[in-house]
Amino acid sequence: MIRVSEPLLNGNEKKYLCEAIDAGEVSSSGRFVKRFEESFAHWSGNKYAIAVSSGMSALETAIWSVGIKELSIPSGTIISCYTAAIRAGAKVFLRDNFSLDGHDFMRCHLFGMFEHTKKQGIIDDLSQYWKPYKVPVIGCYSLYANKLITSGEGGVIVTNNDYLYKKAKSYRDLCHSKERFIHTDLGYNFRMSNIQAAVALAQLEQIDKFTKIKQRNRDLYLKYLPDEVKPMFAVEVPWMYLIKTKHSAKRLVKALADRSIESRRFFYPLHRQPCIKNKLPLMAMRKEFPVAENLWRHAFYIPSGLTLTEKEISHVSDELRTILRSV
Repeated sequence: MIRVSEPLLNGNEKKYLCEAIDAGEVSSSGRFVKRFEESFAHWSGNKYAIAVSSGMSALETAIWSVGIKELSIPSGTIISCYTAAIRAGAKVFLRDNFSLDGHDFMRCHLFGMFEHTKKQGIIDDLSQYWKPYKVPVIGCYSLYANKLITSGEGGVIVTNNDYLYKKAKSYRDLCHSKERFIHTDLGYNFRMSNIQAAVALAQLEQIDKFTKIKQRNRDLYLKYLPDEVKPMFAVEVPWMYLIKTKHSAKRLVKALADRSIESRRFFYPLHRQPCIKNKLPLMAMRKEFPVAENLWRHAFYIPSGLTLTEKEISHVSDELRTILRSV
């Protein structure tokens, strides 16, 4: 099976893990958390970075810190964005992908494509946009296993605002006051462990190498993919290799799986999610979401891991070409 994504763990990951374990520093108070935060802030081009337990906890912490009460997010994104906003106390409005409305909004830079707008976004979801970027307000990254760098699970918040930095640090640590066990608000334990940070730091040290691998594989796919496929990953730093055809994505994903090639469909639209479709306020704001619907029906991403070889990329492309001829 050619997996849809595989991380590359051949840097200082084991070395740093052993250092953390030998020092008995496994909780969030270990030295690697601070080292990772400082290094990530420098790489991203921002003043501050706050390490947290997941990408979703990064989003929730950012929304709570800014104090957003109404937030617009694209329907064609992962459900974590919606869940984070609801948990942070915001009312959620949906928009079609890459369109605007009158509410504060979350810019979701999907699959490495920057969501350009005339209006500055309040929250930048950068979990798929791996290029240094100085955020206007606050931004969030995910360190899930399929991201450019990973700690298995984890997330990062970046900002240049002193007030938001202090608010986010407080929220991720149960809103402790200066005296322990006295809390100024209802926060959460969203801390990143020192063990996670050790892996994350080792990964960050290799981010330039990982970027070059992603760019090389992007160019190889553009060389080998059949003409009937529309590549949607012609970006500077591709996260996943998203493609689109005129055929059913569900059918093509299954056909690839039958040939031992793993792939994933685009996100199921939020306005159709069974768990939330009857809870969304003001759905009359936009009754149709044609972009999100079209991407769900026709777009999917093919193997994108850092361990891919040119031979595997050529094989995936050939198999896809064969499948497309048959349909």
